[in-house]
Amino acid sequence: MADSSFPHDARFPSDTDVLVDDAPVVSEALQTPTKAVSVGLQTLFFLANVAIWLAKFPFQQIVLPLQILAFDATHKTTDLAIIAAVGSTFGLLANPIAGALSDRTTGRWGRRRPWLVSTSVLSAAILILLAYAPNLWTLILEWTLYQMAVNAVLAALLAIIPDQVPRRQRGTVSSFAGLSIPLGLVLGSILVTQILGSRVLPSYYAISAILLVIMLLLALVLPDKPLTKGDLPPFHLGEFIASFWVSPRKYPDFAWAWITRFLAIMSSSAVTFYLLYYFQDVIHATGKAATRGVANFNYIYVAVLLVASLGGGFLSDRLQRRKIFVLCGGIIIAISMLLLAFMQTQTGTVFAAIFFGLGFGVYLAVDIALITEVLPSASSRGKDLGVFNIANTLPQVLVPIVAALTINAFHNYTVLFVIVAVSAALSGLLVLPIKSVR
Repeated sequence: MADSSFPHDARFPSDTDVLVDDAPVVSEALQTPTKAVSVGLQTLFFLANVAIWLAKFPFQQIVLPLQILAFDATHKTTDLAIIAAVGSTFGLLANPIAGALSDRTTGRWGRRRPWLVSTSVLSAAILILLAYAPNLWTLILEWTLYQMAVNAVLAALLAIIPDQVPRRQRGTVSSFAGLSIPLGLVLGSILVTQILGSRVLPSYYAISAILLVIMLLLALVLPDKPLTKGDLPPFHLGEFIASFWVSPRKYPDFAWAWITRFLAIMSSSAVTFYLLYYFQDVIHATGKAATRGVANFNYIYVAVLLVASLGGGFLSDRLQRRKIFVLCGGIIIAISMLLLAFMQTQTGTVFAAIFFGLGFGVYLAVDIALITEVLPSASSRGKDLGVFNIANTLPQVLVPIVAALTINAFHNYTVLFVIVAVSAALSGLLVLPIKSVR
């Protein structure tokens, strides 16, 4: 799929370049899109994003913790930290590598379509294997392979925004992508806890089928413009490896956007991984009452987020402003984390869910649009978004480690949620140094 026989002196526009009549002709696949994206494609893109997060969150939040409880209830917190850290580390590496390889993929099927299809099939197959994991070590191995495969799907999926969506629509389309994260979370909770009764085997089978069907439908209709053999420079391993370093001095806006995303996901990762144990250990809910508590938190959070995300995306496109939404979102997320830290009651979780939905909705509505407007080069959108996605994955490595250390040391969840509250506040404030986006 990836072709390496390209001329070395090709020059590519960035997404902020303006092409003039005497400028070098570049492939249509590398040009900044100007044609409006159809409602049909937006809908399938939205459903595909929901599917990818549906294929992540229910396992991290409910299914894996339940499997771990069956294998080793005594060391559940440490075991979850190990499996999350190992899986997320390999997923972190897979995302930018898959994005970079899709950037270089030639052929009549386009750049993103072959990766959407192949990695979705692989992800669905590994989910079936996970359903039958006989012990903790097999669970760790298979979850690691799954994280690599599903992050490769995500790399191709997110590259569709700069590939296909004109700047005037990116706030709205990005809000769909952002909205899919909590929708995947809440729909996964409903599917796993309410419909499937928190049973492990049906959860894996149902979600693998949903992921595969939706991704194949998107691949079928995606107008993925192909690259030709003259569009990219030749492949050199050293240059390929070096390309994953995006210099903060050369591209400071990209670096600031990366940092703000990393800090925001630190807080959401704490909720994703430890909300079930929070209800068990702090609220003292037992059995299915704990899983219902998680589901109810997610229902409230997503209901608020729906309004905040759609409204934020619309206003951002209307005003053509991004930073103020990211700033406000980060501060509101911090408030929700402080509520979990200091108002440790059922009522406290309700208020935390409301503020978390409001803050994360406003934040997600425009953050993806912002990052697509500071990408370094049109020729490496997939790779650069893969590097950016490390900011989504790295917190999944670090938060379980921080959680295991703080919970075991202080025997409470307060310190953990204070740390991620500070992280969320900084995620809003550090958007201010970005210069090229208003």
